[in-house]
Amino acid sequence: MDEIQIIGELKRQGIDLVSSIPCDRARGLFFLLPDHFRHIGLTREEDGVGISAGAYLAGARPALAIQSSGIGNMLNAILSLTVTFGLPLPILASWRGCEGEKIPAQIPFNRPLPSILSAAGIACTEVSGPGAAHEIGEAVAAAYRDRAPHVILLRPECFAEAGGSIPAAAGSPRPFSLNYSRNWRSPVMTRYDAIRAIAGCVKDEILVSNIGVPSKELYAAGDRPENFYMLGSYTQTSAIGLGIASARPDKKVIVIDGDGSLLGSAILPVIAATGPGNLTIVCLDNGVFGSTGNQPRPGQDSADLALMALGAGFEHASTVHEAQELEAALAAGKSDGPAFIHARIRPGNSDVPNIPLTPAQIRDRFMAALS
Repeated sequence: MDEIQIIGELKRQGIDLVSSIPCDRARGLFFLLPDHFRHIGLTREEDGVGISAGAYLAGARPALAIQSSGIGNMLNAILSLTVTFGLPLPILASWRGCEGEKIPAQIPFNRPLPSILSAAGIACTEVSGPGAAHEIGEAVAAAYRDRAPHVILLRPECFAEAGGSIPAAAGSPRPFSLNYSRNWRSPVMTRYDAIRAIAGCVKDEILVSNIGVPSKELYAAGDRPENFYMLGSYTQTSAIGLGIASARPDKKVIVIDGDGSLLGSAILPVIAATGPGNLTIVCLDNGVFGSTGNQPRPGQDSADLALMALGAGFEHASTVHEAQELEAALAAGKSDGPAFIHARIRPGNSDVPNIPLTPAQIRDRFMAALS
């Protein structure tokens, strides 16, 4: 089996978006993926779970390519997002820790990986050898048929001699200058105030809301089929928004994320590098973990999310403190790259009821609204 056969199987199954983080044992495949598919490079594997979820919800047919050790970083996101909402996710994984593995750290997790996946109820195909490329296509088809994750473990012998050349040095970096002055004021909005302001601004935009109370508050502020409510999967909100924005460049996407969620993610440089001009990230920063009881988060008074977004490569980032400023920032949407709005708010949760929709109902009506 060579890399072109693997790519051919993915194409035969209609895969049109691949997120990946490379493995040395399969370096040739990872060099080729961007040449054959719409491609999003990752710095952390679990972000690919959210990106793939969003892309599928928006009508794309995604897959994820990683080293098998990265599955350990993904398990909660797979179970709380992919499985909970009934979403397909084919995962091609270069299987480390097999016989002959020379790196001791690869063995404890990877060698028993099929049993770990079985215990979690995640389907797994161990590709039988270099002449069995068809097993990859069958596993991808099963993931989409069953609307479920399916891990495809590829042993080292499944790959041709590791290839791929080191790319030429990047050209001259684009000019960049920054005069940054932070003028934080005392927050006046609650999160519910901010969410109601966002809900009052939208027309046909897609909204993706963070887990827990924020989703309940968005439902109470203005339920609509174009809202995707997160029910789990900490740190995945902006990744889902990126997947949707990449699959539907004709739709404006607004993500309502939280400070703790974004600080626990590696998604900001991925969004900036991908560069979707139809995506706005609104970070509602109350300095606490709001859905778990308002415990203070690290860097409560020092971590500057807008500055972090600029450092990650966003060209448009602003900080707001009042509802009118938030509405103005949303109205000033840019088309030449993603926008980041750092909304500083007061801690506190509103007394709103749970969302009376099942995960399947949220999924189905959202997909229908985008179809």
